[in-house]
Amino acid sequence: MKAISFIKKHASVMLAGAAIIGFSSFKVIKLNNENKDTDLIFTYVSPAGSPAPYSDTNVKNTANWQRSSTSCSDSEDQDVACSIAVPSTSTMNSGNNIDPSKVTIETFQHSTNNYGVSPSSASTPEYNDPLNKPLDP
Repeated sequence: MKAISFIKKHASVMLAGAAIIGFSSFKVIKLNNENKDTDLIFTYVSPAGSPAPYSDTNVKNTANWQRSSTSCSDSEDQDVACSIAVPSTSTMNSGNNIDPSKVTIETFQHSTNNYGVSPSSASTPEYNDPLNKPLDP
């Protein structure tokens, strides 16, 4: 009988506490979903033994882009492909690879068989911050 009396007296306080906990959990879930759409850095790694390591085909091939912890410098000459930032939602294999069905890499020609990466022309960019590096002599 004491328990029922206690519940009746404090029902509004318990209901308010449950409401606060419930609404807070929705906020935590929303924040976690927002953080999943962060950009991941990928740097260009030319295929071994390629006679034209910065060819248009090689630079556009998403398999030649490797996840990295740092991007290239924007203070250097912008000659050939170096790094891009890709939204995590456009990657696969736990963010370790660019999803080729979601990202199309665009290029510009620097010189014969040497291409840099251009900004994405998609209305919603498929990648951000394209950076290139000087062509090695």
